[in-house]
Amino acid sequence: MATIQAMDIRQLRYFAKVVELGNITAAAEALFIAQPSLSQHMAKLESELGVRLLERSVQGTTATAMGDLLYRHARTILRQMEDAQAAIRRGSDAPSGRVAIGFPTSTSRILAVPLLQRLRQRYPLIELELVEASSGDLVGQLAANRLALAVTMNARADPRLRIEPVIDEELFVVVGTDHPAAASMTVEAFAALPLLLPTHPNSVRVAAEALLQERQLRFTLVAETSAVEILILAAEQGLGGTLLPASAFALAERHGRVRGIALQGRPLTRELSLSLSVSAAYSPAVQCVREVLLRVMEEEIAQGRWSGVQLFSDQPAPPRAARQP
Repeated sequence: MATIQAMDIRQLRYFAKVVELGNITAAAEALFIAQPSLSQHMAKLESELGVRLLERSVQGTTATAMGDLLYRHARTILRQMEDAQAAIRRGSDAPSGRVAIGFPTSTSRILAVPLLQRLRQRYPLIELELVEASSGDLVGQLAANRLALAVTMNARADPRLRIEPVIDEELFVVVGTDHPAAASMTVEAFAALPLLLPTHPNSVRVAAEALLQERQLRFTLVAETSAVEILILAAEQGLGGTLLPASAFALAERHGRVRGIALQGRPLTRELSLSLSVSAAYSPAVQCVREVLLRVMEEEIAQGRWSGVQLFSDQPAPPRAARQP
């Protein structure tokens, strides 16, 4: 089997693009090379390594297990090369380069713009790629090294990720401003509403259904959608109630469009974590973005612009067990 030194950066870049687009022709167009030439490069790479890296079918091109392993390493190498090239071009050792970061839709509304503002002030040589998707999709993109870091919900241990729990976030019932509910609502009253809920496998949807099933409460689902703005518009028009974190509806509430109402007795919460791809975790640019994002979270909470949340660092430590005599 050929050694890893047989590969060059161009081959890795070509291979990564094929895996990302899942199609040789589309990758060739994106790379501005002829499709037969790209196919030859991929065949040569497989021959040099002595393993099959790609599976080709009428549906497209996918990575094999060995191909997926190579892709993860390729993304690390390419990211490091990009960082080095950016630093050399700018003649500076200040953190620089492109960092891809993912946000769930609700969280992006409160964090994305402040993060951009702070980074422009502190690290102007870092270029951000902002991706908005469901938490599950973000985890998949992190594991595949398409993202360097992301805000994820109720993250589970994964050897491909470094997961840092940061915030406990409460979920609120959201209704139109004309709804007669008081400052809080029972779970039974929530179940009696015509419900508009996020589409599975959204963490809010999972939490809502788990609570209703635990109480053995029947409910009427009017509609489901992954579009937060549709949920807010429907609640505003009196079509029903939904369940969202304050980050999703804070602006609409400030404009008098909807109200957020706490659940009585059993507040629903979800855990927000900052998850980093293991391969990207030691990049100086990625660490700078992580640091600034954590500061932005703290500032948004301290300034009262993000309600219903608590930093884990602010929560009291559990009492120590008494020492045995």
